[in-house]
Amino acid sequence: MASNSPSRIQQRRKGMSLLEVTIGSVMAAMIAMVAAGVTVDMTRNMVDNIARTRIAGEARLAIEAFRRDFGGNDPDSPTGDRNRWRLVDSMVPTADELRLCFDSDLDGSADWISPDRVIIYFETDGQLIRSDLENGRTNVVAQLVDSVNFEVIGNELRLTLQFQLGAITETYVFNTPNI
Repeated sequence: MASNSPSRIQQRRKGMSLLEVTIGSVMAAMIAMVAAGVTVDMTRNMVDNIARTRIAGEARLAIEAFRRDFGGNDPDSPTGDRNRWRLVDSMVPTADELRLCFDSDLDGSADWISPDRVIIYFETDGQLIRSDLENGRTNVVAQLVDSVNFEVIGNELRLTLQFQLGAITETYVFNTPNI
């Protein structure tokens, strides 16, 4: 007997049921929440890493400026004479100012006036400044500087620089023999 009614297979609906759609939506929402959480964590760490990298770069610039000056001879000397422009003395008039004296007349003593070359380091407006009193040049050595502290401890000169960018703060301490 052949009937005109469609077979059971043909009567099945095409598409998804309400239960299947609900389960799929919940799964998609959970995947989106996990992805958003991972993205927030990644970007937060990236921002911290970028800030720390910028601070490290600025600290490196400060290190190089101090290294040049504490090397013993004035790095700006065009003659390269080892006896002329020799670093002969340092002075810390205040905790946030450092003065270095380079001798010009070969007597080995610090006169602290021209023609000796006096270099001053100080912090202002978040910048570490290197000022040369002899030629009048003032250079920004490093930015993001929160504070500086220069102090003589025994036979050492301690340079403490604190850098800050946003919520990230890094402190660098340098010790060098006091002249």
